[in-house]
Amino acid sequence: VLRGEMTPGAMIAGSILMGRALAPIEMLVGQWAIVQRAHKGWSTLAQLLTEVPPEAARTPLPKPTAKLDVQNLTVVAPGESQAALRMLSFTVEPGQAIGVIGPSGAGKSSLARAITGVWRPAGGKIRLDGAALDQYDPAVLGSLIGYLPQRVQLFDGTIAENIARLDPEMDPAAVVDAAKKAAAHDMILKLPDGYDTRVTAAGGRLSGGQMQRIGLARAMYRNPQILVLDEPNSNLDNEGSQALNLAIRALKADGRSVLIMAHRPAAIQECDTLLMLEGGARVAFGTKDEVLKQVTRNAQQILTTTDGGGVR
Repeated sequence: VLRGEMTPGAMIAGSILMGRALAPIEMLVGQWAIVQRAHKGWSTLAQLLTEVPPEAARTPLPKPTAKLDVQNLTVVAPGESQAALRMLSFTVEPGQAIGVIGPSGAGKSSLARAITGVWRPAGGKIRLDGAALDQYDPAVLGSLIGYLPQRVQLFDGTIAENIARLDPEMDPAAVVDAAKKAAAHDMILKLPDGYDTRVTAAGGRLSGGQMQRIGLARAMYRNPQILVLDEPNSNLDNEGSQALNLAIRALKADGRSVLIMAHRPAAIQECDTLLMLEGGARVAFGTKDEVLKQVTRNAQQILTTTDGGGVR
């Protein structure tokens, strides 16, 4: 500047540029302690994962019947100290549909997660055709028990991949068959690329009812022995509810079993038996007529609704 080779403005601009160029380095130096802690945490986690012993190979079991025995089941949700279910026992026979009813927080969704193997029992056993669920390989168990959660979550992929649960050996015929049973086939064909339409985890442009049908088709993929439905009517229109009832009836006729966690009377139309939960404990268990008369004042109105409100 003194020799006239650089203007004062250029000097100021150079100083500003130098400050901006060095800012990331200064920030890194200031946050170096956090970087070190993150690296240490990652190293510790990687070491713990390498020390976890692999699961022992399970002896393959023959394909079970659809008999489900719940014996003194106690379930504690992850991160909780209080049991969501306590000493619960009941049996589901092949060809039977059981409706699980009760107020919010009664333990219906907890039971669904325990039966599908999402949550492990804190006590008691869940047996499928006499064998405890942990005796089945997780991949095999997933094909034996279909699950429709209360909130359907899709995968980033095509509709077909979502129905097939990202199965690397996807059977296109089984995908279409499951979609037809869930009354989702025609809806899927109207999408831009049909079964090859790509969706995001949030569903993209799909409505709640469309996601529910795709989730139902996913639960029915490859004809599971046990079908667990958690509030299946929550986003279904009348056509979807009718298709659901038809599917449940077909599963029962084929000797498979269905458990339906329900709030609405229409959801228990095809149920032979009801299990009522309250506070994580069994309050009533028996035929639909018996349980409704025992626990409700408007039993006749509900029975009329379930008898006349669906497919016949």
